[in-house]
Amino acid sequence: MIKTSTQNELIQYVYDELADDARQQLETALMHDNELAESCSDLLLVQQLLDGATKTPSDRAINNILNYSKNLSLQS
Repeated sequence: MIKTSTQNELIQYVYDELADDARQQLETALMHDNELAESCSDLLLVQQLLDGATKTPSDRAINNILNYSKNLSLQS
């Protein structure tokens, strides 16, 4: 199992927030540790999926909120 500190370093690596010396050490470790490299690959995939996630509500959600608001106005 990967240590928590290593997981944090992987996240910093994925988001390009790791200091240069720590980055070099991690990249060396990635070349020699398949489990670590796989974890890094998984994080890169998750980052890519999160970046592509929808950031605005759907039209259906907006319409539901507007209809709910209208119904509250009619009850007053």
